[in-house]
Amino acid sequence: MLPPDSLLTPSFSSSKRVAQGINSSWKFYKGADAPTNGQGQACWEDVDLPHTWNAEDVMADEPGYYRGIGWYQKELFIPEGWQEKQVYIHFEGASQVTELFVNGKSAGSHVGAYTAFNFNISGFIHQGINAIRVKVDNSFNPDIIPVSGDFSVYGGIYRSVYLVVLGQDHFDMNNYASNGVFISTPHVSAEAATVRVKGRVSTKQKLKVLTTIYDKGGDKIAESTVSPDGDGSFSTDVTIKSPHLWAPDHPYLYRVVNALVGAKDGTLLDEVINPLGFRWYSFDPERGFILNGEPLKLIGANRHQDFRGLGSALPDILHVNDVQLLKDMGGNFLRVSHYPQAPALMEACDRLGILVSVETPGNNKITESEEFARVTLEMQREMIRQNYNHPSVIIWSYMNEVLLGLPSYRSDAPKLEHYLEKVRNLATEIETLCREEDPERYTMIAFHGDLDLYKRAGLIDVPQVVGWNLYQGWYDGEFEDFEKFLLRFKEEYPNRPMIVSEYGADSDYRLHILAPARFDKT
Repeated sequence: MLPPDSLLTPSFSSSKRVAQGINSSWKFYKGADAPTNGQGQACWEDVDLPHTWNAEDVMADEPGYYRGIGWYQKELFIPEGWQEKQVYIHFEGASQVTELFVNGKSAGSHVGAYTAFNFNISGFIHQGINAIRVKVDNSFNPDIIPVSGDFSVYGGIYRSVYLVVLGQDHFDMNNYASNGVFISTPHVSAEAATVRVKGRVSTKQKLKVLTTIYDKGGDKIAESTVSPDGDGSFSTDVTIKSPHLWAPDHPYLYRVVNALVGAKDGTLLDEVINPLGFRWYSFDPERGFILNGEPLKLIGANRHQDFRGLGSALPDILHVNDVQLLKDMGGNFLRVSHYPQAPALMEACDRLGILVSVETPGNNKITESEEFARVTLEMQREMIRQNYNHPSVIIWSYMNEVLLGLPSYRSDAPKLEHYLEKVRNLATEIETLCREEDPERYTMIAFHGDLDLYKRAGLIDVPQVVGWNLYQGWYDGEFEDFEKFLLRFKEEYPNRPMIVSEYGADSDYRLHILAPARFDKT
């Protein structure tokens, strides 16, 4: 007798990896104390993923929305033979503290609302039906970014979840939920380009890593084979002559296939595929942004990941649609604000030709604790490793408007100076991490329009690019002050590249008045 459809898992007849979405037929319970042992099952709601429990209440007229605990549960059928496999559950995102229980035992936990994570459940499952339960908590926590901001921290498993099954020999699954392979292009010109492929494999036998590069039409153009070192790490450089360059008006994508094969018989054991785009770029304080040797004016938008009636639990098509809208508007740049977003969005930017700045949600202020710093640095590392292979990404960003929400001791000069020092020290740590993780891309902090305050804090000299969020004529001042501010910054920091990372005013299309005033939304 076969298990019900909701319990079926993919067949697994070879050593290659299988990734299967497990988004359907979940049960959900909102509250700290979920019913157990089959009791109170009527309290559980039938849901499919992606799902958030804040799809409606964030838009309610009453202030506040539910920030607390929610539970998800599902049964998985594990077939015979999986005892010799490595089995993972991969979450694209859940907000904001997640703990996984398999057959009643904790299989791991993750902190952070916007990055992916894996749990290895191999030691927790058995043949037949297994009980999966997930505890998710989006309660306010002063040690988890964001601790402030003008956007909702939705709760739930709001992105897709996958069951990933591998043989004992595979590319590293424990590297911050990346796919274990990292591709860079340290040297690119119109004449030639170098592709550097690095990673690590998990194995106890002698194997080889085969790297094959295919062009847009699917033709093989280069190949390299290396043997991993004793710790499983590998690295190879491949040269491509006369590469097609990636640019917004011509987003040419190659494909890099990495295969883990037997050293003697060439048996395929595991395989991962990544996009590849050849481009070189720089930010110049005089010439602006330079892509492939030519100046390019960056025109674009900021983007949040929520949608009316769905909250943050969007199907992939809506992420992709937003990128297409930006492209159709004539845009070429997307500031993914103020947190890492769905893989589907990033893939669309690669494919459609949208340059990207990605950032972690260190909004408005920090908490002066070691745990806050640890969580912040961990999320920055996760963001970089999970998005490293996207050619569209040109900036790693962090700490949006970090001095906007200064603590209440503004009038206490010693405490204020201590706080500004803590912010500067944390920014310096994040900057160092970014440069170590990825020395090829730029870094950015977006500041609100208080130049003197950020000068006093010593933050302007930390990132490679300065972003300014400017709302002159709306929050304060006059519209003409916008130009004055930029000219002043240029005069005081002539060697510092800058981006206008936000500008504008609020409006409500339902309201109209012939004599609009500031803040009346007309």
